[in-house]
Amino acid sequence: MLEIELDIFSGMPNPTWTLSGSEEDELIQRVMADPAQLSPVATEDEQFSLGYRGLVVRLIKSDESSWTRARFAAGRALPLAFRVGSKPASAEAPIADWLLHTADSRDLGVSDEVRSVATQGVSLVQSSWTAANPTATFDSAPDTTEEPHGPTGPDETGIQGSTWWACGSNYFNANASLFNDPAYVTRNNCYCFASNHLANSRYALPGRRSGNPATSITCGGVTAGLYSDGWKDGCQTNGLTIVLVIWPNVDYHFYRLVTGEPNWWWGHKPGGTPAKYTDDCGNSIYQYNGQGYAPNNCCRGNYTNFCGYFYQNNSTALVA
Repeated sequence: MLEIELDIFSGMPNPTWTLSGSEEDELIQRVMADPAQLSPVATEDEQFSLGYRGLVVRLIKSDESSWTRARFAAGRALPLAFRVGSKPASAEAPIADWLLHTADSRDLGVSDEVRSVATQGVSLVQSSWTAANPTATFDSAPDTTEEPHGPTGPDETGIQGSTWWACGSNYFNANASLFNDPAYVTRNNCYCFASNHLANSRYALPGRRSGNPATSITCGGVTAGLYSDGWKDGCQTNGLTIVLVIWPNVDYHFYRLVTGEPNWWWGHKPGGTPAKYTDDCGNSIYQYNGQGYAPNNCCRGNYTNFCGYFYQNNSTALVA
């Protein structure tokens, strides 16, 4: 039995459905015709933007189905899990488009807005020259025409928890390699990365661990869950600094400050895909002398609501 996952959310559960026997047979034919459309479920070779990241196909029940019996021409078995939508496909037979249509007859509770985002296709990010090195020190500011913002940028008075650059007891750990380990990458979401703890809870939700899970995907609803989990509005000893952004009424996403001055780097992990230090435009999320990018002014796709900065001691920032 094959399960299809529409990989589009960062924090909230992705829509899933199973294929019928006839649909499984057709998928086999399409995969056999163009196996180059398949890619690993998670690989650092593919940098995804927030939002639609294709579809993940998984064998969830080995029942001697057509899928388990099928073989490529060279005798190799079909993969047990893979992603489609991120590799080029012929105009006549894109597997991702066909799989999306198999959801039409299912009542998945997917809004027209979410469907519209998915039909626009996958956007892979072309990383900038500083994309993968948050421990580097640079002699000049990032090449950006954005308005400077941060330690020496415009006043953030009125933005919740906005003293992030003034905290003197931060815990910094640019640890994407841990979260990107094959054993963990698909099992921890953006909230796990924000907490700097491997919860192995793919859909960790603010407030669930403390018994008060977020009740609405709004700044107020998710923030209430954060407070319940112990996050504060001001600096904490041995503290983590995170930012919450919202795709209104749809999904939430987090960024975490991973290094201090002079280059303030932020990292984030879109859902079950690899953690990274770049935004949706491929810009490195760091600032030098107050210029560059931070979560308030980086490319965030549909995550348009900026909900503020939050802080907690690294040793107590646990999630579920």
